Amino acid sequence: MRINRDETGRGLRDTSIREILHGFSRKVGRHIPFRPHWLTLPEAVVAFTFDDFPVSAYENAAPLLEQAGMRGTFYLASGLMGGAENGEPIVREAMVADLAARGHEIGGHTHGHINVQRTARADLLNDVAENERQIRRIVGEPAHPFSFAYPFGMISTRSKLALMGRYPGLRGIKIGLNRGLIDLAHLKAQELYDTAQDRRSLGALLDRAKEERGWLIFYTHDVRENPTSIGCSPALFRACVEEVARRGMRVETVAETLARIGTHSLPCRFF
Repeated sequence: MRINRDETGRGLRDTSIREILHGFSRKVGRHIPFRPHWLTLPEAVVAFTFDDFPVSAYENAAPLLEQAGMRGTFYLASGLMGGAENGEPIVREAMVADLAARGHEIGGHTHGHINVQRTARADLLNDVAENERQIRRIVGEPAHPFSFAYPFGMISTRSKLALMGRYPGLRGIKIGLNRGLIDLAHLKAQELYDTAQDRRSLGALLDRAKEERGWLIFYTHDVRENPTSIGCSPALFRACVEEVARRGMRVETVAETLARIGTHSLPCRFF
């Protein structure tokens, strides 16, 4: 790595060409639709999604959804089962099977919870294939092809091209409402974190979704008292569920919405 010096004599590291290319690839992947679809819904729809699949999401969020007659999408990194991620215990296999039997979607999240942008294509494809095998082994063949969420929200042009043919829809963490021209290879989502939302802001989001008849996908990680910075408390989660129910809004798993709008059939794979 070359070191340049500014007028103060302090060393300045040159930005490598590789990092510049990674940054450019991220921007292209985030902003250019690779699988464009014109979405027109007769009414707004809400999805509750959970990344990494901590035990607390199983124990605290799923029952709250079920009490309201709702179901969620739980993105499983199968290699993490029985271990921990971000200090949070991850579900065991029996919990995954139980939630699937109760009508929730178990989605793909890679096997090793890898950064898909930084992983070689062959290794990436092997990893997601293992994730898919593990999910089907545990839950059987789902009614609809399951959806996928990018770990850490990291994407690139290469990873989108590699993965967009494997799943009917792939969710990122780009904030926004899905309506009009959407990218099935990078669905927008809204974080559901205590650090970012309260009941009032959630109500405003839901009102906008209802008015614009959009698809609002919430995402979070742990659901427990004193949550992490990327999780939410049971109180906030309950408030969100109550606000959705109070407005009479439709709630579906991601796979159910994809099937309903006619995009559940997998496109041609590019490998």
